[in-house]
Amino acid sequence: MSQDTFVPSGGQAPSGGSPAPGRLPIDRFEMKRQWTERAEEEQVEAAAILYEKAARQRMQASVPDVPQQLDEEELEAMSQELKLKQMCQDIAALIMVDELEDELDEEER
Repeated sequence: MSQDTFVPSGGQAPSGGSPAPGRLPIDRFEMKRQWTERAEEEQVEAAAILYEKAARQRMQASVPDVPQQLDEEELEAMSQELKLKQMCQDIAALIMVDELEDELDEEER
């Protein structure tokens, strides 16, 4: 009869202490899985760093150059323009909400 060589992690095989030919010890398999997981984590971290750099560059590039000295009239005109844009966005948002409510009402029927 052949002797079973299976031994839980941390023990020694009764037939000389080495696993059967062609089989990897459990510890090596666990280390390889841990190494693979760590390599994937490092890739994700590197991608996050690159994304953050790109986002910063995009934000810096999109900041308009504002002249240092603007007179009061130009500032007032810019303020009015921003207020008008905000009003337009508010109106568009209200229209979209109304349309969504109408669609939901129709679906319930």
